Amino acid sequence: MLPRTVVLLRYVSATGATITLPVRAAQEATRFVVLVGQADNKRWWRHFRHAAAADVWLDGRWHPAIGEVSPANGGAASLYRRRFPRTAVADNAILVDLRCDARISLNLRGRPLFLRWFATVTAGEFAGFAVPAVAGALTAQAPVAAAFVAILAAGAVEGTMLGLAQATVLRYVLPRIAMRRWVAATAVGAVLAYAIGMLPSALAGHWADLPAAVVIIAGLILGSALLASIGTAQWLVLRTVLPRSASWIATTAGAWLAGLGVFLGFATPLWQPGQSITSVVVIGAAGGLLMAAVTSAITGASLGRLLR
Repeated sequence: MLPRTVVLLRYVSATGATITLPVRAAQEATRFVVLVGQADNKRWWRHFRHAAAADVWLDGRWHPAIGEVSPANGGAASLYRRRFPRTAVADNAILVDLRCDARISLNLRGRPLFLRWFATVTAGEFAGFAVPAVAGALTAQAPVAAAFVAILAAGAVEGTMLGLAQATVLRYVLPRIAMRRWVAATAVGAVLAYAIGMLPSALAGHWADLPAAVVIIAGLILGSALLASIGTAQWLVLRTVLPRSASWIATTAGAWLAGLGVFLGFATPLWQPGQSITSVVVIGAAGGLLMAAVTSAITGASLGRLLR
């Protein structure tokens, strides 16, 4: 019964309440622009000062969308003026630009979020892990410096693939996340992790001259830095859109510790001298898949808690 120019807007506020209200909107394809009248006396539009998920009711169903406050001199204002030429749009007017996207859903919480994260991130990490695994096999007999560079480059590829997989899920639950920064941070963290992991073998000739206590302490420091490298790099991006998210560092460190433990516990007993290359690859791939599944399950559960 609503006129075509009026739609229902629904969003989940910062307190967790679901807000639904009628708004007058200028529509163009899957885009809706709302001019907020008497904006100083209204609060709802403040939820969209940064990009946020919403739903628009039109033609008898809800359409998922992303809404954000748009400047009065931008394209949203031009669209509104074309649709409603008799309505004045002041220079200081507040407009909310809503763009529908069927891939966005306010329901991507809880179990649906965990399952999407688990499937996507497991696949991304498994595919990414194959790159340094192959690079390590190909450079096993190469000089130390050449092997070091090759593994770091492969680590950057793995981090990029992992970051892309995670970002494709995060963009629908944290619309303001900077995908490029997230991917770059993950790649940098992965390179740092591989560099720290290869450092002990690169300095193998110097460890024998150090006291046992120093070696143990250095090993603990390097191990902690390795496990926390990716989580710390990602948290620097995550904290800009999700306050009180520092626990992400400890979560990812624990996830990688568990994942590496599962990988070594599975693959090491099965790898035996004299095996064919096919057997070695199959065992390593299965172990890599288990590692990816464990890390994605732990980080997925943690993400759900952080969003709550």
